[in-house]
Amino acid sequence: MPPSVNKSNARHYKAPDTVTEYREFPGRSHWTCAEPGWEQVADAALEWGLAHAR
Repeated sequence: MPPSVNKSNARHYKAPDTVTEYREFPGRSHWTCAEPGWEQVADAALEWGLAHAR
């Protein structure tokens, strides 16, 4: 899936009571969980979640 499609999808998830953010990981496919180095993406997601927890 090209980045432009993901960016468009991210814009559709905006709402007053939600927190969304688009982040690209260059060189990675859409199937991140099966690729070497998936831990980098998981760490970024965890850090983001903890930073935005209420």
